[in-house]
Amino acid sequence: MNLTIPKVGLRTIKTAVSVFLCLLLFPNEPFFACLTAVICVQDTVASSVKMAINRGLGTIVGAIIGLLFLIICRYFKFNIQSIVLSKILIYIAISIGIIVVIYSCNLLKKPGAINVSCIAFLGVTTIHAFTDPFYYATNRIIETLFGILIALLVNKFILPPKE
Repeated sequence: MNLTIPKVGLRTIKTAVSVFLCLLLFPNEPFFACLTAVICVQDTVASSVKMAINRGLGTIVGAIIGLLFLIICRYFKFNIQSIVLSKILIYIAISIGIIVVIYSCNLLKKPGAINVSCIAFLGVTTIHAFTDPFYYATNRIIETLFGILIALLVNKFILPPKE
């Protein structure tokens, strides 16, 4: 029986280096920077750039639309006596918000950003709606952009792939 163990590839090493750098730069809240670095380190620099554009644009679109959505909802304040009816109206509004997010990505001709946009929108509107959504949205955008920058720099300058 011949047992061969596959070697660790360059993309694996570069992903680990990118995560390490994100952890150094964001010691308190590194999750989105690290996640973005993992997603954006690709086999080629060109595919990393494409992924980075979708990831960055998707996060910005979803987070901003989520913030606008919450501002509008708070302005109209669903003051309805029935908790069930109030929740249903909020769920309908969130579903309409998803349509706006997807439509916006399609208008920007970036269908590859749709999933990330929807995730960012839902993060702002469901997870952080009752905390500080502005902090969450801006923090998520900043961390994502730094994760993109780190991933692209590492992929381009640390043992760059042969294009």
